[in-house]
Amino acid sequence: MTLNNMILLMTDYDTEKNVYVIVHGQKQLFETVKSKLSTFGFKNDKLIPADMNKPGNRGDFVAMVWPPMAPKEIIFSEILDFNDKDGQGMGAWASLTKKELERIPLN
Repeated sequence: MTLNNMILLMTDYDTEKNVYVIVHGQKQLFETVKSKLSTFGFKNDKLIPADMNKPGNRGDFVAMVWPPMAPKEIIFSEILDFNDKDGQGMGAWASLTKKELERIPLN
């Protein structure tokens, strides 16, 4: 997929919603993810570091670098619900049900 095609896809999302960024402790990647998502129209003040104790809200987005130890991409998902007892993730994020929307190359 070309960058132009990806931009067309990513512009279909509400860029006014919060995007919680999960970098698996690799804080140096936060600015990289923020920069990448801002090219798709997401506002810098809506790109928020994820908090282990408090997940976002239904309808918000999650941008997670993947895989955790050697990230190559950003998985962009929408938060659907909070009832999943077997959810993926740690802390408060483990209870989320998410819908994966896009995979964006990190570099």
